[in-house]
Amino acid sequence: MKFNWIICLFLLVAISCSEDSPVVEPQAVYDVAPEFESYVQEFIAEGAKRGETIDFSDSGLSIKFSEAPLNTANGRCFLGRHQIEIDKEDWFSFSALFRSYLLFHELGHCELDRLHKNDQFSDGSWKSILKGDPFAGEDLRKPVPYFGFRKDYYIDELFNSSISDPEWADVSFNYTEEFLKEEVRIVEPTTSRLNERFQNVTDDYELELTFDLMDERGTWTTMEWGATGVNYYIQMIPDWGYYIGVRDSGMNNILHYRRDLDSANGRLIDKITIRQSEGFEQVFVNEEFIFHLDQQSQLDYVSISALIGDQIVPNFNINKLTVSTLK
Repeated sequence: MKFNWIICLFLLVAISCSEDSPVVEPQAVYDVAPEFESYVQEFIAEGAKRGETIDFSDSGLSIKFSEAPLNTANGRCFLGRHQIEIDKEDWFSFSALFRSYLLFHELGHCELDRLHKNDQFSDGSWKSILKGDPFAGEDLRKPVPYFGFRKDYYIDELFNSSISDPEWADVSFNYTEEFLKEEVRIVEPTTSRLNERFQNVTDDYELELTFDLMDERGTWTTMEWGATGVNYYIQMIPDWGYYIGVRDSGMNNILHYRRDLDSANGRLIDKITIRQSEGFEQVFVNEEFIFHLDQQSQLDYVSISALIGDQIVPNFNINKLTVSTLK
């Protein structure tokens, strides 16, 4: 199937499901399509780690692809029936991680009898994997950062809604913190795109990229950095906002959304700083701390380009890239 990045973007940030009114449970039958079985077993195993015994012998379980597209939903649980339907086209456009997220969300409804929960932390992150309709305003675009060190919290909360807030929900890093730096490379590009390769950058590091953001409607400016095959990215879209996420085997997992491209320290985005330190990748936009992610094993490359459709914007101005190791 041809990969449609824009459609995938909407799907990743707009997961939802529908919940029918409870009905009388039928006789227990376990009928799970092969595509979903490993995720059901993962759900059972995660429940066992948290003292929950789940075997569906009393309730049965049905998970199948829907006969027709679900339109506004990626999946749905029929409460009381232990029956789940998944949109087939959506399923095969998702990463393995997001498939796990979708099945855990639906099983949270069907097995754990939980409804949608749209509470948020002070940093805007959702408090539960069960976020869903109804949404207000731009909340539709905000993903659950179900990845890395945050993932365990979301599974804990799924099985125990009274869990305490995680430490990562109230963390900040200081851009002006002083480090002893050793420059690895300074690049001042003469073209409208950059794809710089590195070797043996495995220590803590800082990369700082300055550029003139393209604010033309329809332009997608993307910066990527990290290891080959699994890397982080920032995608900036005028009149829409920007996303931070991880790309794994060509699939996208969006972890963070912010609306304004000109709200970082009161100006249009012109500087992105990535600092690997204290066991995390810290993301600063215009010297303002925005988000942190799991530390990567190495820095293989940094790239940035601006596209309209699949065409490179020729007047995109990249000013300077500086990469240093931190001592």
